[in-house]
Order: sequence, then C-alpha cells, then structure tokens
Amino acid sequence: MPLGFETALGEITLVLFTTLAPSGIVACAIMAGVLVFSPLGAAERIRINRGLCIPLVITMVGLVASATHLGSPANALYVFLGVGRSPLSNEVFAAVLFLASCGLYWLFCFTEKQYVTAQKAWCVFVIVTGAVCVGAIARAYDAPTIVTWSTPFVPANVWLSAFAGGPLLGMASLRVARAVCLHRLASKVLLAVSFAALVANLSVLAAQSIDLFNIWNGYGTAASLVPWYPAMVVLYGMAGIAAVLFVAAGMRGGKLPSASKLGACCVLFFAGLFVVRFGFYMMHMTYGVGI
Repeated sequence: MPLGFETALGEITLVLFTTLAPSGIVACAIMAGVLVFSPLGAAERIRINRGLCIPLVITMVGLVASATHLGSPANALYVFLGVGRSPLSNEVFAAVLFLASCGLYWLFCFTEKQYVTAQKAWCVFVIVTGAVCVGAIARAYDAPTIVTWSTPFVPANVWLSAFAGGPLLGMASLRVARAVCLHRLASKVLLAVSFAALVANLSVLAAQSIDLFNIWNGYGTAASLVPWYPAMVVLYGMAGIAAVLFVAAGMRGGKLPSASKLGACCVLFFAGLFVVRFGFYMMHMTYGVGI
C-alpha cells in the first residue's frame, strides 16, 4: 500500500468537502440565477425557493465534514484571526459567508408574502458569495511548501469539477422543484456546460498526472505516492461521461429525465469525483524529506 494512501485516508473529511461543496455551491448559484433572470409564476418561484435546500444541504454536508479537520470547534476562532493573510482562513470565512447568505435566504422565502424584488437582490448576493467561496477553496491549496499542490492544476481542477458537477445537481434540484423553466433548451445548455467542464478537467488531470514524475524530494517522486492516479482519472472520466450520457439519453424525444434519474447521475458523478479527489490528497509532498 503506497504511503500516500494513509495520508489521504487521514484527510477523508477534506476529500468529501472538495467533492461536494464546490459543485453544491455552483448548483445553488444556478438556482439563484433562475430566480433572478427567469420569468416565474408565483407558485413556481415558491417551489424553486423550497428546492434550493437540496444543493444547500449537500454543500453543508461537505462544509461540516471539513470542520472536523479543525479538531475542536474552538480552533475555528483562531482560523478567523487569519482572514486576509491566510488562504485557509479566507476559505473558512468565505464558506461561512456563503452558507449564511444562502441559508438565511432560504429561511426568508418562507414568509407568507413573497418579496420578489428583495429575493432577486438577495439571490445576486448568493451568486457573488458563491463565486468568492469556490475561488477561496481553489486558492486554499496553493501552499508554497507543498510542491504537488502549488501548481496551476490545483485551482483549475477545483473550478472545473465545480462546473462539471454543479449543473447536474442544479438540474436535479430544479426537476424536483418541477420548474417549468427547466425546458429542453435550458437543459441542453446546462448539460453542455457540464460536459465541457468535464472534458477540460480531464485534460488538466492528465497533465497533472504527467507532471507528478517531475516532482520529487528526498523520499522520491510524487508519482510514487499515488501510483494509481492515472487509473483514478480514467475512472472519474468514465463515471462523469456516463452520467452526462445518461442525462442526454433521458432528453431524447423532447422529454426531460425524471428527478430520480438525474439524482442517480449526480451520485455516479460524485462517486467518480470522490476517487480522483482522494488521489489528490495522496500526492501530498513537501520540499523536505517528509511527505
């Protein structure tokens, strides 16, 4: 068993975090965008507002899992002291800000009267905080002392995986909400974004896999820490492409896939992404002789 496996196993909560949170945030932003820009009836708007809890909960699962990495909740106070100078502190602050903005918006929508103008303005804020949060997550892993993470591949992978999984999760959530706006054209656009981001991400991961042979320290090459990485990338690609193709097959004949089929495709995609994110934590290597 390669030593990198033990390292990743010890960071399993962060693997779950980077698997779920970025895609969940993008799905929330997609639904917020629908609430801002689509002409919606009162009943449909209420259903979408309620359905926003699906990607929000998935995002929260990832963020709560990552919080266990702090060891003790009291350590979070020390993390906030580094906001502005520490990428980790910026990541935690951005995550809290996004959860607060999106969670409070969802609660606000349960008021008896629907304040549409206020909802639209709030949704724009949700989109902005979501973009900041994904950017902070991508930036948090650019640690100069960790040679395998301080590369352009790492932030690119976070962004592209978010835009590969986010549209699928957004489609599933809108389908649960019985959103009329999720017509065939809108579904095609979301599916095209997901597929394009997936292909781009696979290219980035392939380049990263090759680059691991050029990174080494006193222990050996980074590739020796994660010898299964190429297979992990292939598995992720197979799962992601299968998920996209299953959704596309359900759209034949002018129909939309059922919510259950879209949910199953999301599970398939996230399973593949989890594998490749596990490989990412396996490649942890510092400049010194330690891993």
